[in-house]
Amino acid sequence: MPIVSKPAHSQPYIEPPATARRLAEIKVLLETIRSLEVEPSLKKRMLVHGIWEVAKATGDFHGRFRSERVIRTPGLRIQRDHIHKKSALVGELLRPAPDLDSIIDRARCCIVAADEHQKLHGIDSDLDGWERYRVAGVIVYDMWDGTCLTGPKDCIEISQLDDAFA
Repeated sequence: MPIVSKPAHSQPYIEPPATARRLAEIKVLLETIRSLEVEPSLKKRMLVHGIWEVAKATGDFHGRFRSERVIRTPGLRIQRDHIHKKSALVGELLRPAPDLDSIIDRARCCIVAADEHQKLHGIDSDLDGWERYRVAGVIVYDMWDGTCLTGPKDCIEISQLDDAFA
């Protein structure tokens, strides 16, 4: 069964109480995997899995970052999209002395409509982070504080989105 946008997607993000503990555990997991003497391809797959665990720990399909279409339109097929590319994050994890806290912070996902997800993956491979969303024309809000992350010219006030599901 596909996962679809719901009225709850227009609500503010409230970090689950166990998030800090889960992220600390993921940090231990990533550090442990980094230190294992195993086949590099296996190590990379396990690190990617650890990065996915960040998405689950930080709200999964109700995470902090959501596209305007997800906020406004119930019934859309939705997907999690890594704001920063998993391959770049794994590359950092494999370097000596990576900043694990920074990597974990950047491993969060944005909830987007399925067609926005396809559009984002068609963007120039040199772009990453919110710049990739700007180029794709995907308007994103930080549902923690209502900030538009793709630039003020593309955004309306989050308060105007409050009635999206009314």
